[in-house]
Order: sequence, then structure tokens, then C-alpha cells
Amino acid sequence: MAVINVVKFDGVSDRRWIIYKYPGHEFYTHSKLIVGIGQVAVTIHGGKVENIFENGTYLLNTENLPFLKGAVKKVHGGKMPYTMEVYFVNKTIKLDMLWGTKDPIQVIDPKFNVKVRIRARGQFGIKIVNYQFFLTTLIGTISHQNYVTFDVIQEYFRGLINTKIKTTLGEYVIKNNISTLDIAYYMEDIANNCKGKLEEEMLRFGLDIVNFFIESINVPDEDLNTINNILNKKAEFDIMGDARYQTSRGYDVLEKAAGSDGAAGSVAAAGVGLGLGIGATQTVGNMMKQSMADKAGVICPKCGHNVKDAKFCPNCGNKVILECGKCKKAVPLGTKFCPDCGNKIE
Repeated sequence: MAVINVVKFDGVSDRRWIIYKYPGHEFYTHSKLIVGIGQVAVTIHGGKVENIFENGTYLLNTENLPFLKGAVKKVHGGKMPYTMEVYFVNKTIKLDMLWGTKDPIQVIDPKFNVKVRIRARGQFGIKIVNYQFFLTTLIGTISHQNYVTFDVIQEYFRGLINTKIKTTLGEYVIKNNISTLDIAYYMEDIANNCKGKLEEEMLRFGLDIVNFFIESINVPDEDLNTINNILNKKAEFDIMGDARYQTSRGYDVLEKAAGSDGAAGSVAAAGVGLGLGIGATQTVGNMMKQSMADKAGVICPKCGHNVKDAKFCPNCGNKVILECGKCKKAVPLGTKFCPDCGNKIE
């Protein structure tokens, strides 16, 4: 490979680059290093960082590359080739880094005492503040390509970001007794807490969190439906009052019990269990029995067959429908008074 006299980086087509490794590694003393605006150049020799250059133009010599002093003594004037690695670092702030919880956060809503799942997403900005530390501790484990993008960094820290956000968000809900329905009002405070927790971890890798925003905190529809059902029942209770609400709910239970096998026993047991009293339970039970009888139709007193609307039992031929002598309306067998005119049935 030819010895390089000018070292510079004009940029790559991908604007999301964060680290660029100059492809050449053989240079002359007094080679020219050009560092563009928004860049920092880091020179490495023998696995050790020799110098960090801010934007500007530099002649590489023994003043800014101390390792050359011993080698230059062996050469009596003129240029001397040497090997070195040059990394260009993007020192601009990257503000459009996105984050989102991979799995929902499960918490007990302190207001409704039900388990809900919370999802969150947002955006943050990042900047490299310790170029030497960043290169020596992180970049060697990420990629061996000529350049690395912010996407790789974002993927590398995804687990860390999710863990910190889940822990911070869950603790905030529990400690401050905030319902998931009201959590949107506290997003700014929660974001500041998350930023503080992440800053401590990022600085360990030479990175700084410039800002951190939460764009959305949401709950799945099925969890919201559970909370809405609780709110509807509470509103019903507040409107009706304690006694009337208990009675209304008791009737709902009795109606379900009446539809099951052994309806009479179920109604009685459910009514007493709900504290409706014997009289109220009997009244509801009679109403349920009458309703069931109306639905079932006329029962033949001779064979027990369900006759429905027929005058004679289709099973045994027994007459089951009589005729009122006054209004001529059909009445079931065993009726003592006509339900239409009140005439006594003979």
C-alpha cells in the first residue's frame, strides 16, 4: 500500500455515521491531517491512543505524535514512514434516536387495584463526550467495518434503555399512587427521571444523553375495558345508592339462578345469600316461576305433557283447554276464574 501524505474524511453517503476508520495505515512524518467541522480525529498506535485532534489542519510530527521521537533519531533527516490508525468521530448531537418498550410493563393500578399493561415510546438525543474512552471500551466490540452508524449504537443499548425505563416507570406509578388513566399528565416528570437513570449508565461508555422525551404512554384496549367496567359500576352505585344498588344486583343474580337447573332452590339460596330477605326472595321466586310457566305453555294434568296452545293433549287425548261460559275465551284446565272477564269457570 502506498504511503499516505494527506489524511482526511469527506463523509459517507449515510449521514447516520458515528465512527469512520481511515482505510490506510502507513504515513510519512509531516503528513497532513485534515479534520472537518463536526469531526474529531483520534490517532492510535500499537493499540494506544496517541492524540485527539479537533477540527482543523495538522502536520503529523513528533510534537503531536510522541511515539515518533525514538524512530526519528534513527533517521538522519528526511521523511520516515510509519504505521498508525486514524479514526474520525462524529461529534455532532444526534437528536432523532428512537426508543420503545419491547414488552409491556405490568403494574397494579393503585386506584382500581387491577393489573394493567403499560407501553411507552419516545425519542432521545445522544452525543459522544469522551472519544478516547468510547473507542477503547465500545467500538472494538461492535463492528470491524470502515464506519459504524448510530443504528448500531441504538441497537447495542436497546436492552439497557428498556430496563431502565420499565423500572423507572413502574416505580413512579407505585410510589406516587398514580392511576394509569392519569399517567399522561406526568410524562415530563417521568421522562426527566428516566434521563437521570440513563445518564449514569451512558457516561460509562463515553456517551451523554442530551435530552429524553416520552411521546406516548398507553394501555391495551382490553385493560381499558376492565377499568371502564369498574367505573360504570361505581357510577351506578353512586347514582342508585347503597340499598337500591344491592337490591338491583341481587335481582340480576336471582335471574341467572332462575335460569339454571333447580331454579327454585337456586333462587332461594341466592336471595338469602344476598340478604334480600325471605319475603323478597319468595316474591321474586314466584315471579320467576310464573315467567317459566308462561314460556313452557300448558301442561296436561293427566300425563304431564307440554300441550302449549292445543285444546287436547297430543300425547293422551285429554282435554286441557276450556271455554269461558261468559266471554267464550279459551282458558287452561284447572282455571277457577276467567282471566279476561272474571267469570267463574265451572
